[in-house]
Amino acid sequence: MLERRSPTTLTAAFQRQAVLTVALCALGGILVVGVISSASLAGLLLAILLGVLAVLRAVLPVRAVGALAVRSRGLDVAVLLVLAISLAVLSSSPNL
Repeated sequence: MLERRSPTTLTAAFQRQAVLTVALCALGGILVVGVISSASLAGLLLAILLGVLAVLRAVLPVRAVGALAVRSRGLDVAVLLVLAISLAVLSSSPNL
C-alpha cells in the first residue's frame, strides 16, 4: 500500500516554498551582517540576493519557485533586476 502524505504539513509547505524559505534565511543573515558590520555591505549582499532570485525566477518553472512567481516571468525578472541594480548603486554610493 502506498502511503500518501498530507499536503498541509509543515514539511510539505517548506518543500513547496523551498526557494522562498532559503531566500528568507539568507535575508536574516544579511540583516545580521547589516547590524554587526555595515549597512552598505548588507545592501550589496541584498542586491546580490535579488539578482540570484531573478536568475532563479528566469530559469526555474513556476512550481519550483512557489510564491516568488507573482506576475509573468518576464515582469518578475525585470522587477527583481531593477531592484537589484538600484540597490547596488545606492549601496555603493559614498556617505551611506
